[in-house]
Amino acid sequence: MNNDVDLADIRRRVELIGRLSDGLVTIGPFGIGLDGVLNWIPGLGEIYSAGAAAYLLAQGYRAGVPAPTLLLAAALMGGRTVITAIPLAGPVVADIFTMHKWSARLIVAAIDKRLAAQAEGRPAAASPSPMARAPLWRTRRNRAAIA
Repeated sequence: MNNDVDLADIRRRVELIGRLSDGLVTIGPFGIGLDGVLNWIPGLGEIYSAGAAAYLLAQGYRAGVPAPTLLLAAALMGGRTVITAIPLAGPVVADIFTMHKWSARLIVAAIDKRLAAQAEGRPAAASPSPMARAPLWRTRRNRAAIA
């Protein structure tokens, strides 16, 4: 993905999903969104949560967000889904910890770094896609260490 417009568009969509999921209504540091409201309807909250998580991760992947960032976002959102399995207390805790919003912020920050690199005229290779990197065992330093 080398197009500024595409990255900016993906960034907007990721930010929107984070806000819709966990920030429609905010009171101080706490917020509630679709995720929190739907979480109280058995099954529906999990379906929305999984769909929003998959969408955020797919958009992050399309934008070339580094794999460690995507894994952290996946762990946060997966942990949120596990927490909701606890009867009554689970939805309350999941509403307090706005994992989709946190994950969206991580992904947006990584996209912002790519946009800044492009604005400075650095080559696209400065911010490679997670799949474009050579496996660990193929790096020059590791080949020398193995030999």
